[in-house]
Amino acid sequence: MGNETGLYYWKDGERLVLFLSGRITANEAYTLYHHVEPWLAEHPTGTVIADMNATRYLDSTAIGTLVRLHKQRRRQGGSFALCNLSVEVESIIRKTKLLRYFRVVLDEELRDLEHDAFRQIPRRDDGSLDSCFVLDAHNDICEVVPELKPQFEKLMTILAADQESKRE
Repeated sequence: MGNETGLYYWKDGERLVLFLSGRITANEAYTLYHHVEPWLAEHPTGTVIADMNATRYLDSTAIGTLVRLHKQRRRQGGSFALCNLSVEVESIIRKTKLLRYFRVVLDEELRDLEHDAFRQIPRRDDGSLDSCFVLDAHNDICEVVPELKPQFEKLMTILAADQESKRE
């Protein structure tokens, strides 16, 4: 798979394993979240594991999406963990002060699974990304790490204005 961006999943009863590879940005995070939403609703106490062995980059919306998944699982009595973090992802998570927030595990069996055995989540067109989703992702980050809010203030103001204009 190399550095190619990919989103794969594997369902095993009450466990959903997400395999993220390459650069995961807002579009991929949006696609991922909306693709797994039905499973989350059907398995409120299930476990979600995000394997990031092949992930090279996460933008702030992707990080916010992981925070949202973690919060939802915890609120509903399920669990969420990051697994097999690449060096790049560990550095990003550490810089955002979220390393202690997430449960981080190593799982050699997951690392060794062949990604081509999993169904690939279809990619959405760039135009389908909802600004409300991006705003919510950043609000989730700021809720967990309030000191990051000043860094996102300008973006969040723009996104909130976009949402307001859609309501009018």
